[in-house]
Amino acid sequence: MEPLNELNSIILNNTIPNALLFTGSYGYEKKMAAMTFAKIINCLNRKSASESDSLKRAAQSEFVPCNQCRSCVKIDAAMHPDIITVAPEPEKSVIKIAQIRELCSATASMPHEAKMRMVLIDDAHAMNQEAANSLLKILEEPPERTFFVLIAKELNDLLPTIISRCRHLRFRPLSRNEVAHKLIQQWNIHPSVAMIAAKSSNGDIDKAMMFANVRQNSTDITDNRVLSVAEKSLKSKQNSETDWINRRRWLLNQLLMLIKPSQNSASKFLSALVLAEKLSKEALLIDDSLTLIKLLFRDMALIKYSKGKNYHIDSDCIVNSDIVNAMSDVVERFSDTYPVMALESLHRVETKLRTNASVRLMLESLFLSLIQGTDSKNVSYPQTTADQMRA
Repeated sequence: MEPLNELNSIILNNTIPNALLFTGSYGYEKKMAAMTFAKIINCLNRKSASESDSLKRAAQSEFVPCNQCRSCVKIDAAMHPDIITVAPEPEKSVIKIAQIRELCSATASMPHEAKMRMVLIDDAHAMNQEAANSLLKILEEPPERTFFVLIAKELNDLLPTIISRCRHLRFRPLSRNEVAHKLIQQWNIHPSVAMIAAKSSNGDIDKAMMFANVRQNSTDITDNRVLSVAEKSLKSKQNSETDWINRRRWLLNQLLMLIKPSQNSASKFLSALVLAEKLSKEALLIDDSLTLIKLLFRDMALIKYSKGKNYHIDSDCIVNSDIVNAMSDVVERFSDTYPVMALESLHRVETKLRTNASVRLMLESLFLSLIQGTDSKNVSYPQTTADQMRA
């Protein structure tokens, strides 16, 4: 059964479980489904489905609250006291036990005004062991008139004991065409920008919206987080100030200039150090910036392969369709293995960054090795400085 149909069935039968688990690779649809589910349950204008056959049929096919009553308006405005969201702390990517303990205190009393209080745990897979065990105790004895919604990427990212106490609904990934269509129809994004953002997102509508400069406000995703004012301000600043359309163009242009073979190696080395320094100062953006760099080398690997094998690659396979000519010009001077080896180096850097390695030093090593690998078509691809030191 499709997730929204299953949620409709829960509402229709008035059988709200203590905990729901939404899984899938993208987050926007899951968050919207959770918030809409909470709105319907607490909507002051919703009639009982048993009152009429026509209403019963509508309830089975529609997942829509009134959006006009006091409860709906408060949820939309992120001001409802009984809609609580817990999420990873910015820059730490983890949900700690202190947040779950604060949640426990917040739900100790009866709901203030809601028929049913909702606790949304966003990125539930980010809970550390202590936080997960603490949440498990709450799920075993849930507060009155309270249900939980856990959002995670994969089912196996959570403790089996937590999974066993949840009703699982899996949201399928969106295709790139579906993501692009949403961007065009809902936010009036230019088709070419929408398609590049969709291809860059891997079916994650959150990422696609970010890459297309769609701002997520309270009408998109209600965000009543159990976070400090400073943390909320930091996340809001990151979302509102980054122009990802121009950042992508700038970043890819910087990389193409770095790896384009030239006689002035000293100047390129200096540029590599400057770029690493700039990116390292934007810690909240580094993961998505590396994603864009990986997609650049992925495209160049496809272009290099197609030219070497006289094989025509469909334009739909290329993510950065707006810079095909620039990539083709640069890739002609590469060895056959360079783009793939560059992707391997990027993977190593990402792995080390997850172990809290220095961002600046890892980026410097990456960019310098990328430059050195383009000095000649036959040059062997060098290890990063960190690899050499470990060896």
